[in-house]
Amino acid sequence: MNYYILQVATGQEASFVRNIEKLAPNLTAKHNFIYLTRKLTIRRGGEILTEEQPVFSSYIIMQTTSEIDAKTLQELKKVPGFYHFLNSNTDIISLKGKDLEIIQHFLGLGPSIGSSLVRFDENNRIVVVEGPLKGFEGNIIKVDKRKQRAKIQVEFQGTSHTMDLSFEDISLK
Repeated sequence: MNYYILQVATGQEASFVRNIEKLAPNLTAKHNFIYLTRKLTIRRGGEILTEEQPVFSSYIIMQTTSEIDAKTLQELKKVPGFYHFLNSNTDIISLKGKDLEIIQHFLGLGPSIGSSLVRFDENNRIVVVEGPLKGFEGNIIKVDKRKQRAKIQVEFQGTSHTMDLSFEDISLK
């Protein structure tokens, strides 16, 4: 299986996937387009809400068994919101190494990523029991206990990306 990353208009990830299904059904027959989201707990106006946000803002994962040919690229260019493949449309290469591991980790969690279960040790350091943060303990750059979020930083396609992921503190239960 080959994985490619498409850059699309920010905030239009879900509509891009819907547009591909409508405007280029032959692409969805040959390739799988995945928009990963994460559930975040947000406090707004005194209320606690759960909101879905993209895991990788402005990126869509393309899963396929074939290489990307000129015809596929031309069809993608017709879909509103498509910018380019990472790193460029002239040098399209599938994910390999650490980039592939990161994508497979998040894909293994399903299309919508929930909270991690964590506890804090005697030195007040976060210990991930299970969930999306598992394996990324070394990438955690900030923990906000009140908001129940951990900010992680990952290197992906030569660029550093930060994202917030929710957690539940099981030591409070």
